[in-house]
Amino acid sequence: MRTDAPPPTDPAPDRPHDALSRADATEAVERLLRATARLRRLAADRYPLYAVDGNWTFSRRGSWTPGFWAGLLRLTARITGDRTDRRHAAKAGARLAERLDDDTVTRSITFWYGAGADRPGLAREAARRLLATALPDGGPIPVGTAWGRAASGRREVEVDCWGPLVRLLAWSAPELGAAAQQAAVAQTRSCLDGCLTATGPRIVERLTVIDGTPAPASPPTSAARPAAWALLGLAESAGALADRAPGLAADCVRAAVPLSRPPLHDGSSAEDTSADAITAVALHKLPRLPRDPRLPAHTATARAVTARLVRERLRPDGAFPGTHYRVSGPTGGPAPEPARVESVWALFFLLLALAIDVELITPDEF
Repeated sequence: MRTDAPPPTDPAPDRPHDALSRADATEAVERLLRATARLRRLAADRYPLYAVDGNWTFSRRGSWTPGFWAGLLRLTARITGDRTDRRHAAKAGARLAERLDDDTVTRSITFWYGAGADRPGLAREAARRLLATALPDGGPIPVGTAWGRAASGRREVEVDCWGPLVRLLAWSAPELGAAAQQAAVAQTRSCLDGCLTATGPRIVERLTVIDGTPAPASPPTSAARPAAWALLGLAESAGALADRAPGLAADCVRAAVPLSRPPLHDGSSAEDTSADAITAVALHKLPRLPRDPRLPAHTATARAVTARLVRERLRPDGAFPGTHYRVSGPTGGPAPEPARVESVWALFFLLLALAIDVELITPDEF
């Protein structure tokens, strides 16, 4: 792992007392890198999805999560600079090409985190195909028909992919033209207007777009993960649209205020530790608005969140359980209740948050 990174630049008074020391954060990164290497050996040519009691479930195609595994290998290679790690990351990134035709907005996750600027041709082609599915008259990009959504997925928009979708579209705009930027704005406006409620941090996860107008398709929820995805969407939109749509970007920062509090987590709650890791990444990415005293010092808050996760949930061997997820039941269908599992997306976001904490990468690299 690189050891020449500069120390964190936040002034000491801005750091909460419970943030990790640089040595502890670096040691946590090392634990996650070792866990990723072990998982890579277990996975071979399969994608890891989740683990129950340490027993991983793998998939040949990766379900909706192949970008998190390819992204975890990309991130590992970026941190270590090791030639073998770079080779594994390149192989995983190239393999994502077989997912270009998936009719799902989760392609934004797959190709932003799994390919991104390391495989620009592949990432731009994914953005081009996503743009081809956009709703008429400059509308947002719908969920798609994959994962059993059928025709309803053609008119629905979800909060989950908001952040990586806006990043992928805005990054592709110089080559793909105004349509990509317009779709990023439409996605942000739809989610900003339709997913965030007036009653605090309650999120509408899914919208139905009728005649260009988004309407709630699910009841507001206070669950941790939708709120985390929404905060990530707000943060990515605020940064990606600051030059082209500054008013909308400022609206995103202001809307993030009620979602930017550190999540409560005592190591025993039913909340979702992957949501906490997503929240930490989002807080690192969230720009500050000048003269807005309501917005917390979110870099310090992000470090407090990762500190809590490392101390309470990250195990000595690098396992990171606590994702709330509905796994497959004994007969192959979904289990009746969500389980507490270790997930590939939780590993990715925790390693990303810690790498940003100790400035091994910058917040805008992924």
